[in-house]
Amino acid sequence: MFIALFGATGRVGGRFLDYALADGHRVRALVRDAKKLAPRDGLEIVQGDVLDAATVARVIAGTDAVVSGLGGAGVEDPGEAQSQGMRNIVAGMAQHGVRRVLGVAGGGILDSVNGGLRHDQPTFPAVFKKVSSRHKEAWHAMRDSGLDWTMVATGDIVPGERTGVYRTLEDFLPDGGRKISVEDVADFLIRSLRDGTHKQKRVGAGY
Repeated sequence: MFIALFGATGRVGGRFLDYALADGHRVRALVRDAKKLAPRDGLEIVQGDVLDAATVARVIAGTDAVVSGLGGAGVEDPGEAQSQGMRNIVAGMAQHGVRRVLGVAGGGILDSVNGGLRHDQPTFPAVFKKVSSRHKEAWHAMRDSGLDWTMVATGDIVPGERTGVYRTLEDFLPDGGRKISVEDVADFLIRSLRDGTHKQKRVGAGY
C-alpha cells in the first residue's frame, strides 16, 4: 500500500513507520521538522503542519490509506493537532477519494459498562479530561465522515516489545486491560490496515 502517515515522529507513529516500511509499504509522512525523520527507502517526507488543511490534502493525494499517530502536546494544553488535525485529514480524504483511515486515542472514548463513555464517568481522572476531549473530537470527526475508519483506544501506552499478543474488544476496553506497549499499538494498526478489520469501530486494546 501507499500510506499517508501523520504523527510519524511520535511514539506510536514512529513504530508504525518502521513496521510499514519493513512490510514493503510506501509511506508519505507529514512532519513539522523534516530533520527529525531520517530518510529511508520507501519513505517520502513532507514538512508542514497538520493544522494546514491544504498541506494535509496534498499528503493524502494518491495514497491508499491514512494512519494517524497524532497525540496531544500535554495534559494541561493538549492543543488541536489531534482534533482539528483529524478534521483536516477526513476532509482531505473526501477530496481525494481515499476511504481507509486509522487513528489512536485514549480509552476515555470507549463505552463504560455503567453506560455512556468512560470519559464521562465520575471516576475518570480529571487530569486527563482535556486530552480525552480532543480524542473524542477526533473520533467524532472520523465517525461522522462516513469513511472506513478504525480508532484504537487504550489505557496507558508503555515502552515494551512487539509481542502481537494482546486483547481487543470493539467499543469497550478489555477487562483489566489497562496498559499496552507502544510497539503493540503500532502492531494493531498495521494488522488492522492489512486485514481490513474493525471498520467504523472503536477498538479497546490492552493486555
